[in-house]
Amino acid sequence: MEQAELANQAYDIVIHASEARYWYFLIGSMLAGFVVAQGIAKLQGERKERALRTAGWILIAANLVPTVYGALSPDLELSIHRNLPVHFCAINGWLIALNCFFKSKSIFTFSAFLGTIGGLHALLTPQLTIGDAPAILVHYYFNHTAIMVMPIIMARSYGFQFPKWGWVWTYFAAAVLSTAVGFFNWYLNIYHPGDVSANYMYMWEAPKVDNPFVQSMEWPWYILPLHGALILHLVVINFCYRWGSPLKELAGEKWWKRRFI
Repeated sequence: MEQAELANQAYDIVIHASEARYWYFLIGSMLAGFVVAQGIAKLQGERKERALRTAGWILIAANLVPTVYGALSPDLELSIHRNLPVHFCAINGWLIALNCFFKSKSIFTFSAFLGTIGGLHALLTPQLTIGDAPAILVHYYFNHTAIMVMPIIMARSYGFQFPKWGWVWTYFAAAVLSTAVGFFNWYLNIYHPGDVSANYMYMWEAPKVDNPFVQSMEWPWYILPLHGALILHLVVINFCYRWGSPLKELAGEKWWKRRFI
């Protein structure tokens, strides 16, 4: 086996459902997210606004953990092939953190759709890409729980909603961004090869997790089922969010229009 493949195995850690820590972290993440969402929902006025800003600062600090750990850990070399925040979940982690201050509807739409999808599958089929040291493991579950729960909090407690056809432009934005990242992976791996390969957004090789949407196909064919799964998830999430939206703001529209578009 080539040296790069051995190095990739040391970095890419899949946590299986047969492991006790899978259930500890999954259940713990769900409970923590529920408690935080319920707690913020009970706040009023300035206390609620202060809670959102506090959440933003906590998320910013959490997003720095992988880079700081890579810089300080003697067991892990800080690498442009693995430590850049270029995965969808890392990007959405930053977007959601900053949106606690900006309160942008466009950022909310993009990060709520893709953060929910990425966070859900990351918790159900976890694959860590820079090892499973305790700090990285805790960060993994904290970040992926946050990018799922924070959009729910912002919709429920701060009045954010998806715009009409938001799921469509989110899909095209995600497709363009992932394609650009695919070229970035290619550039790093061909012109700046390292001990490990760059696989941001899994556009260099398929994830190693046991997921029905991940097929054992060669590049780039495994990407096609992922695009189909993305569209399906976008439609379902759009339906779920808009089903809970205040109907007075959607008056006059047929029920299926106000839920799906």
